Amino acid sequence: MNKIQDLVRNFQKHVSKVNSENPEFFQVIAKLCESYGYHLSNAAVFNKNLLKLKNLKYILVADNPGMTEQAQECYLVGKAGKMARNFFANNGLTNDFDEEVAVLNKTFIHTKSTSDLKKLKEFKNLFLDSQVFMANLAVDMLEASDCELWITGCSELTEKGLFAQYLKTLKERCEKAPEFKEKIFFYPHFSFGNFSKNLNSVRTAHPEMSIKEALKVATLNIF
Repeated sequence: MNKIQDLVRNFQKHVSKVNSENPEFFQVIAKLCESYGYHLSNAAVFNKNLLKLKNLKYILVADNPGMTEQAQECYLVGKAGKMARNFFANNGLTNDFDEEVAVLNKTFIHTKSTSDLKKLKEFKNLFLDSQVFMANLAVDMLEASDCELWITGCSELTEKGLFAQYLKTLKERCEKAPEFKEKIFFYPHFSFGNFSKNLNSVRTAHPEMSIKEALKVATLNIF
């Protein structure tokens, strides 16, 4: 876990640096937040729950920190987060979610809605760099552990999608180490029950499968 802890601390420092060195970036996102009627606390968001990791079993990637996430400085703590936590607990995949699941995002930049990232055109390079950083962080964690990497929310993982750079970086890392591909799985996002709908369709077709077997079949063909 020492390597994982080093990666987490580096992530924390990187986010702090982005916030301190980009005051205009904060102001632009703050105006977006005001248009939705809430106050901005963190434009670039670190996940404090990563500091609780003790026995890493899964790396779980969502899109970007939303309104609740930026206020609490934790990832997946809104409605989708509750669905994710319930799924892991109800299926016996973890004993303690925060100690066993490293929750990351495709970018650490906050917007209320993921689609609002399109409004940050003047910070395009910062946005792209954040995706490169987060993709490398996910693979570095995968390399330093014996676990699986789950990437949820794949609609923007296209050539012209918001997170094209994230997928590009992921592919580049896997080209250098093909063995990573066997540990990376793509699923619909937990929001609106999309993750469960996808998995349940597999389990209905194959009732003989265990939950872990069904999860391997349910992965989307992204690579």
